[in-house]
Order: sequence, then C-alpha cells, then structure tokens
Amino acid sequence: MWYRLVLAALLGSLAVGCTAAGERIVPWYITRKLDSYLDLTSAQKDLARATVDESLVIARSSELPHWISLLREVRQGIHQGLDAEAIARLQRHYDTRLDVTVQLLAPRLAAILARLDDRQVDHFCARMRDDLRDQYKELDKSPAERTKEIEKRSLKAIEDLVGDLSDAQEQTLRALIRSVPNERSKQSLSAEQHIARFSAFMHMHPSAAQVEVELRTMWEHRYDALGPGHDKTARRAQQRTWLLGAYQLLTVEQRAHAEEVITDRIVTLKRFVLSQ
Repeated sequence: MWYRLVLAALLGSLAVGCTAAGERIVPWYITRKLDSYLDLTSAQKDLARATVDESLVIARSSELPHWISLLREVRQGIHQGLDAEAIARLQRHYDTRLDVTVQLLAPRLAAILARLDDRQVDHFCARMRDDLRDQYKELDKSPAERTKEIEKRSLKAIEDLVGDLSDAQEQTLRALIRSVPNERSKQSLSAEQHIARFSAFMHMHPSAAQVEVELRTMWEHRYDALGPGHDKTARRAQQRTWLLGAYQLLTVEQRAHAEEVITDRIVTLKRFVLSQ
C-alpha cells in the first residue's frame, strides 16, 4: 500500500536522474507525487521537499550501490546460468534490500503523515483506493478475460527484458503463468482492508513514532491476510519455479539481450549515484 507509492516515486524517478536537468527533476517529481496523494499545505510541502532531499542523499550514498550490486548479480546469473539455488539467493538479496529501503523510508514518511488533518487522510485513502481499482481492474472481467490480462501483462514484462518471443516460447510461458496460483482477488481484498484500517488509525491523530510503527507492521505482515500457504516463503517458492522455467526457455541471443537491458539500468543508477 503506502510503500508502493514511495518506492515507485523514489525508484521510478531515477530513470531521469542521469543528467544535470534530471537531477533537479527527481526531488521535484517525488515531492509533487507525494502532494498529489496527500494534498499538502505550503508548510507541509516544505517539510516533504526537505525529507525527499535527505532521503535521496542517503539513497545515493548507501542504498543505490546495493541495488546496483543486486542487478549485477542478476546479470551474472543470466550469463553464467541460473538454477533454483541461484534464484533463491537473488530472491533473498532482493527481499533484504526491500526491507532495508522500507526501514529507511518509514520514519521519514511517518513524519509527514503525522501532520495530516482528517481531510488529508481521507484524500490519501481515496487516492490509494483509486490506485487499487486501477491495479486490479481486470477483476471486473470474466475469469477467462482475467487470465488473458495477466498473461498479456506478464509476457510484455518478459519481452521488455529479453526481446521478442517465439510462438512456441509464448505458448510455454502462458502455461507457466497459469500454473502460478492467482491470488489477485485475495490481494485486492487484503489491500482494501489495509486502507480501511490505516484510515481509522490515522483519524486517531497518532504521533510520528506511532505512525512509523504502524507502517512497519503493515510491511512486515503484508501477506498475512492471504491465508495459509500464501506467506512470503510459499510465494517465493512459486516464483522460483516460474522464473527457472522461463529462464530455461531463453535462447543465447535473448539472454544476451537481457544482459544489455540490465547493464543499461546499472549505468543509469551509477550516474545518479556518482553525480552527488
């Protein structure tokens, strides 16, 4: 929920951070994104901008180098060959980095959220519900149409990384995608419940410290509502099987294409880190 907004704003904005003009745009973009969700006052915008500036300095110096390291590991794995054990190591590295990044962001976002009035809380929760409807819009369709939508989105993500797929590859990948349990209805319901709970919590006007605890709790227990067999360990095992099956389908040329795409992302992040 909340972490999707901040992580997307922080990491997504780095795509424009490799030029001098881009460096100036990044903090402005993130602050504007926060404002669109929180409807901040002038004083709150000043606090948000200062928080964003501080977070970017820390991200550049301490966090982004670790994300670059992870991307290098992925690239090396694609080049040398991936098996279940190698993918599990990458998953653990990824989860660790996400946890650390959330630990970095939670207290800073909490300081902003604790200053919201009831109207702003309602505005924030309404925006999150809008995002939720957009994220899970295929749930309004028939089961068959939902499956097609998920397959289409997954295949596009793969092609963005490895290039064009053959008809045979696409057919096999569709089967792999369908083999993963579809949790999206449960995920949507769980997110709705998180928003409702967070709204009620924020209307009690908690302190920044209390908001931080709540944010951390929401992050640590984000899968609990999905039920037994849907915790992070089970989800990562399912993803591992899917990723290994997809990797084994790739040609030498497609693996080389994936390495080039990842290298481009590494270069973008390195420029952002080194420009400070």
